[in-house]
Amino acid sequence: MSTPTYYTGLRLISGDGSAPVDDAVIAVRDGIVESVGTARTTPVPAGARQVDLTGKTVMPTIVNPHGHIGYLKDGDTHPRNFSRANVLDHLRRLTYYGVSVFQSLGTDRDGVELAVRDAQRSGELSDPALALLFSAGAGLVAPTSDAENAGPFFATDVLHEVTTPEQARRAVREVAATKPDVIKFWIDDRWGQKAKFGPDIAAAIIHEAHAHGLRAIAHIFELDDAKAVLRAGADGIAHMVREPGPDLELIELLLEHDAFVFTSMSIQTGFFGDMAWLDDPALAESVPAADRAAVRSQMAAFAASVDTDWEKAYAVLESGLRELVDSGVRVLLSADTGVGAQFPGFAEHRELEAMVRAGMPPLEAIRAATLLPAEMLGLPDRGSIAPGKRADLLVLDADPLQDIAHTRRIAQVIIGGTPIDRRALRAAWEG
Repeated sequence: MSTPTYYTGLRLISGDGSAPVDDAVIAVRDGIVESVGTARTTPVPAGARQVDLTGKTVMPTIVNPHGHIGYLKDGDTHPRNFSRANVLDHLRRLTYYGVSVFQSLGTDRDGVELAVRDAQRSGELSDPALALLFSAGAGLVAPTSDAENAGPFFATDVLHEVTTPEQARRAVREVAATKPDVIKFWIDDRWGQKAKFGPDIAAAIIHEAHAHGLRAIAHIFELDDAKAVLRAGADGIAHMVREPGPDLELIELLLEHDAFVFTSMSIQTGFFGDMAWLDDPALAESVPAADRAAVRSQMAAFAASVDTDWEKAYAVLESGLRELVDSGVRVLLSADTGVGAQFPGFAEHRELEAMVRAGMPPLEAIRAATLLPAEMLGLPDRGSIAPGKRADLLVLDADPLQDIAHTRRIAQVIIGGTPIDRRALRAAWEG
């Protein structure tokens, strides 16, 4: 057993929703938090290794349960970019920005995600600079006649298309045989352009997933679809509903089933406004100007191609988030990372900002980005800073309770007690 390292002088945000602690002391031994206290209650032994973090704020690293890994590269989200190397690159980018756990939902190609996940769990792939990967494997969707299905535009070919409950059950059994972490399915007509299946097929997917001990998460946007999957027992929905927003029945269903809702807000902000955040120096550390310019043009072109008042639609999401939070629904950060402008690692910070700007109290938003998703993923040793938990620490130069955008002002990322060499990661991308 090694000797502990004492991190001192910091402001602590534990991630469990409790008030911050000033002049805090965190003792870490062998990658695990040994004790948490203050300078008064936790004196540092003479001669002990001490790291002075005076003026810094420390919070848990972020846990993102919803994104799509491996497709975004050089400013373009495309199947040609998908590879093991790009999946690993995304995992490093996530860690660079203090995201230590990431779940990719339903767009695995050739089992690459699952193979990386398995290599991490076996210890074959033990690099602390790689975020821990969860994967749903390949998801399920309804086919659309003479057109691509309603799955993500970059992965329609990898999804299982089903048209009957029996087909759906068979597809779930096939996916379950690959040992995914969850089952993902899509119910979305893409603004009336695609087919979607009905409640009977959704119920078959959910029941078969549960029969295999797997959670079922539904991609939905419409209120009636959200209610249908929840009545069938869905464990969560991957987006908040669009206009008219959540109603009392939906909220009651969410509470009755203890189902979670992924926020998935910041991806929508790419469709209106000036997108000034693309020029954020924190993003420029990992994404060159040419890639950011390409994304700016792509997002503008997509927004113009859909007949929607994006600003009004976003206001519905903001008000819906407030209703869900005020009602006690389990809301989890979800950045839909890896799609369009959702750059791995940086997107999660944008999502936190969107949640707080919509009216969610900062401490609650941080809990929804750390402890709650860790609990949902079955990771009792992560998500908060407490004795017995992994020392996954995000060290900040400024207090996010004063301005949530301060989570981007990263001084250091510590994973399992190991400081990550962010400069080396950045040099690799620059080179």
